[in-house]
Amino acid sequence: MNKSTFSDHELIGLIAADDTEAFKILFDQYYPTLVRVLMRYSNDTEQIKDWVQEIFIRLWEGRQQLDINHIDNFKAYFIVTARNYAIRVLSKKKKTELVFSPEMVACEIADNNLLEGLAETELRDAYQSALAKLPLKTQEAYYLNREKGLTYGKIADELGVSIKTVEAHISRTMAFLRQELVVYLR
Repeated sequence: MNKSTFSDHELIGLIAADDTEAFKILFDQYYPTLVRVLMRYSNDTEQIKDWVQEIFIRLWEGRQQLDINHIDNFKAYFIVTARNYAIRVLSKKKKTELVFSPEMVACEIADNNLLEGLAETELRDAYQSALAKLPLKTQEAYYLNREKGLTYGKIADELGVSIKTVEAHISRTMAFLRQELVVYLR
């Protein structure tokens, strides 16, 4: 099986049908991305390797329940999954280090759930606000690439611009988002 012949959507469909070769292709394709994402949450390379392995194990174990029709951008979905996994593991670790009594556990869980919900909402609002500051064509190119999963070539055709222009829009957006959302990036 050649990785360049399958889209993420097709690979997930094959994985749902128990295709181990498709799973290996997906693993090889996304391993470096997940490592980079998880490096924001830990400097321990062994811990990061364990986390990536656990994320892929969970993907394999839940392969029949994956609803690929509701995932427009698998890469973004997978990155968010990895980020949430790291946050969950680290928050559990903090809870076990700080727990002194049953009353404290109940309060801490409620506080953490509230804070996580507020942090996600705040990040989502900051992200939307930052995107709204960009020119309309730049927003459109970014949306088509990151939310719809279109290639630069397809975006260029749809917007009637060159591929280089699309690349410039996407890279400008990424640099701008990094700058605007720096407080959320560790």
